[in-house]
Amino acid sequence: MVNSDIVDKKQVKIWDVISGPYPCDIPDNEDVHYNVCKIEVDGKIRQIEYFFGSFNSAYEMVKYFHSNIEPIEVEYNEDDY
Repeated sequence: MVNSDIVDKKQVKIWDVISGPYPCDIPDNEDVHYNVCKIEVDGKIRQIEYFFGSFNSAYEMVKYFHSNIEPIEVEYNEDDY
């Protein structure tokens, strides 16, 4: 294994759901939904679309932020952002 084989992980904080859930227009994936989220990457605030496999999964995040102010922390590959 060499250094190029190691995938760098970034810590991403999801601070809020700005809007959603919305259905996604992907053929053969009728259950895919997304939320527009406010995130923090490397100390900078950005807005992204965060995808889920179902409406209920997307809505769970909306419900979380209705009663919590703490961010949801997730790890992503370096290339995703």
